[in-house]
Amino acid sequence: MTVRQRQRAGGRSEQVRLAVGRAVHDLLAEGRFPFTTVEVAERAGVNRRTLYRWWPTQDLLLAEALTHHVRLVEVPDTGSWAEDVRLFAHRVAGFAADPVDVSITRIMASRLHPDFNAAVEEHFAPVVAGWEQMLARAVARGDAAPVHRADTVVSALVSPLFLAPLTRGAPAAPETVDRIVDLVLDATRPRA
Repeated sequence: MTVRQRQRAGGRSEQVRLAVGRAVHDLLAEGRFPFTTVEVAERAGVNRRTLYRWWPTQDLLLAEALTHHVRLVEVPDTGSWAEDVRLFAHRVAGFAADPVDVSITRIMASRLHPDFNAAVEEHFAPVVAGWEQMLARAVARGDAAPVHRADTVVSALVSPLFLAPLTRGAPAAPETVDRIVDLVLDATRPRA
């Protein structure tokens, strides 16, 4: 799913798109989901008919907000698998605790907005590709064993980091992040 392109970049259409995207982003940051179209229209200062015409579904409104949420987790390349995994995990823990990302995770976990879930996956595809490259470099250096798929390893690493803010209302504690990293490093350690 992609957000419909408007004509006249920088014109009135672009201003409306930006205002709506920011309004939805701000509602998500406040943990306000689900929200109503009326709330979005009032915050954005646009007519509800315009909102319905350009964004007829809540998934499209969510996708518009995603275009304003450009935060991505940087995938490290320190030359050490252990350091890369630890640095990446601590970055993810902080990222996952951001209020907008907590809202996004809640929406995705509900499985009620499959088009939005697909848009989020597309948005984060560069991070996933970076993770795969990070593991491939570690395997090539002999730092990690090629016994587990990259998606399995990253799921084991980041799932508890996204779950902590949802279930506890707080990011995973640094010592918890380190224990999860230790488990992942043990599972990927080259065996003699």
